Amino acid sequence: MSGVTVAEGAVVCDASVFAAVAFGEPGSTGAQSVIRARRLLAPPLLRYELAQVAVTKCARRPDEAVLVEQQFVRSLRVPVRLVEPSWAAVVEVARENGLSAYDAAYLQLALELRVPLATLDERLGAVAETLGARAG
Repeated sequence: MSGVTVAEGAVVCDASVFAAVAFGEPGSTGAQSVIRARRLLAPPLLRYELAQVAVTKCARRPDEAVLVEQQFVRSLRVPVRLVEPSWAAVVEVARENGLSAYDAAYLQLALELRVPLATLDERLGAVAETLGARAG
């Protein structure tokens, strides 16, 4: 991933953080405080994960589908720089730490860019903390 310049105060945010803020989920206040006034980074899979959260919420609460879709569209306007992780390293990080490839993509990006990882996922957060990449 040569050539990626990262500004001071950058943070890699996973889908749990974006979903909490976008859909007003539990933890949204904490998530907002972690990402406030920071440059947000994420792998491109973020958009797919947020779309899946929206699909799931619409299926569970069809009467709120219009609101959920509006919240999702608003989440797409949040300024986040999408950065490709090193995919071979994603597999390695996942295998070494017992993570899904999805979670490992966020963590690998944070480790490679040497920025913290913001997540509400307890397991991913614990691994990030162990590896020195936890935002707080």
